[in-house]
Amino acid sequence: MKRVVPKISIIFKKIYPAEIITAVIILSLINYFYYSADPGFFASGYNPYFVVIIFFSCFYGKVSGVFTLFISVISIVINYIIINYNSGIFFVLQSLDEYYLKSEYNSSMQFIFMSFIFSIVFGEIRDTLGIIIKKHKNKVDELTAKADKLDRELRAVTLVNEEYQDRILGQQNSLISLYSTMIALNSLDMGKIYPSILDAVSRFSGAGKCSLWQYSREEKVLRLLAYRGWDESKPIELKMPDSDNISGWVARNNEIFSVKMLQKHANLLEIDKKMNLITVPINIENRVWGIINIEEMPFVKYNLYSEQLIMMMADLVAPIIANAIRFEEISRKGEIDAVTGLPAIDEMFSVLKDEFTKALSDNTKLSVVIVEIANSAELTDRYSTGDILKLMHDVVQIVRLGSKKDAMLFQYKGKFQFLLLLPNVDFDGAAMLCLSFIEKINADDFKIGEDIVHPEIMLGYSSMRPNLKSEEDLLMLAENLLEMQKI
Repeated sequence: MKRVVPKISIIFKKIYPAEIITAVIILSLINYFYYSADPGFFASGYNPYFVVIIFFSCFYGKVSGVFTLFISVISIVINYIIINYNSGIFFVLQSLDEYYLKSEYNSSMQFIFMSFIFSIVFGEIRDTLGIIIKKHKNKVDELTAKADKLDRELRAVTLVNEEYQDRILGQQNSLISLYSTMIALNSLDMGKIYPSILDAVSRFSGAGKCSLWQYSREEKVLRLLAYRGWDESKPIELKMPDSDNISGWVARNNEIFSVKMLQKHANLLEIDKKMNLITVPINIENRVWGIINIEEMPFVKYNLYSEQLIMMMADLVAPIIANAIRFEEISRKGEIDAVTGLPAIDEMFSVLKDEFTKALSDNTKLSVVIVEIANSAELTDRYSTGDILKLMHDVVQIVRLGSKKDAMLFQYKGKFQFLLLLPNVDFDGAAMLCLSFIEKINADDFKIGEDIVHPEIMLGYSSMRPNLKSEEDLLMLAENLLEMQKI
C-alpha cells in the first residue's frame, strides 16, 4: 500500500488537475449564467466541453483527456441539478429519471462516447510523441554528457600535452635558467639564502608547498629553516624527530623519497604522514646537512624530470650553503671587513692551507686569483680611502656573482687587493674567469658620489701543479704574474 500511494501521487501530478478543474469550472459558470436553458450545451451545434477535453488530451495525454471528460460529466450533472433546484428536489429526481427519454440523452451519450474516443486517440498520439521526444531528449542528454566528458578529457590531454611540450622545448632553457638562478643565490647572508632556495624550487618544480630543514644527527632532530605556501594561521612545527616520519628517514639514510615508493615499501607506508611528495637530502662534506621537502605540487608536474630537477638543485645549493655557513663562522670571530665584506687575510691563509692539502691528497684542482685595483693611487688623490673601499666592494660583488658557486673571496695583502680561491678549477678555467671579470668590470659604470669612475683591475692567477710544495708557492706564482703586468 505504501508503494502504491506514491505511484498514484506521481500519476495524479502528471494529469495537471488544477488546470483541468479550473477550465471546467469556468465553462460551468458560463453555462449556468448565460446558457441555463441548455445544461451541458447539448442543444447547441458545438460543445465547449468537447473542445476542452480534446485540448487537454492533445496537450497532456490520454489520462488527462479522460480525467477532463470525467470532471466535465460531473460538472454537467451538478449544473443540471442546480439549474432545476428551484422546481423542487422531487422534480429534479423525476427529471433525471426521465432524462434518458429526452433527445438530450442521445446527445449526452454521443458527447461522452465521442469525447472518450477522441481523448484516447489524440491522447495516445500525444503520449507516443512524448515518449519519442523523451527518448530523443535522453539521447541528447547522453550525448551531451559524453561530449562534456570528452571535453574534460581533451582539456586534460591538452594540459598534459602543453606540459610535455614546454618540458621538451624548454628543458635546455630551464637548465640554463636554473644554473643562472643558483648562481644568483650565491650570497653569504643566511637569512636570504634559505627563502631564495625555496623560491627557486617552487619556480622550477611548480611546488605549491615546500620547506627546508636542517638535520642534526647528534640530536636526532630536523629544524625548520624556511617554508613556502603553508597556512600560517595553523601552528607551525619548528622541530621534529628524525624517526616515525619520511623526512627523518631521508635524512638518516641519505636517500631521495618519492611518494610512488609507498607502493613498494611497507615500512615507508607505516611512517607516512601525508606531508611528503618528494624529499631530497642536501649533502655538505659528505654528510647530510638537511633536506628539501615538497608537500604539494600540480599533478602534471609530478614526474621523474621534476625529481631529477630537485635533486640537481639540492646539489647546486649545497656549496652555497657551505660558503654561507663558513662566512657566518668567520663573521662571529669579527674578522670581516665592514666595508668590503671580505674575510681577513689570516682567515685566507688558514682556508687556503686546508684546500691545498685537500687538493694534494685527493688529486683535485685548485686555483687562486689575485685582483687589484691598479689605478687606486690615482683615485686616492681625488677621493677618500673609504670611497675607494666602497668602489672595491662593488668590484667584489661583480667578481662574486661571476665566479663559481664554491668560490671563496678574502682580503689580500694590499688595501685594494683581494683574493679569489677556486676549488675544482684548473688553470684554463681560472684564465677564462679572469677574462670574464675584466669584461664585466669594463662594461659597468661605477660611481663615487656623483662622479662616474672606471676602476682598472689587474689579475694574477695560478693553479695546482705537480711541482708545488706548499700553498705559498701557489700564491707566489699568482703574485709574479700580477707584478709582471706592472712592468
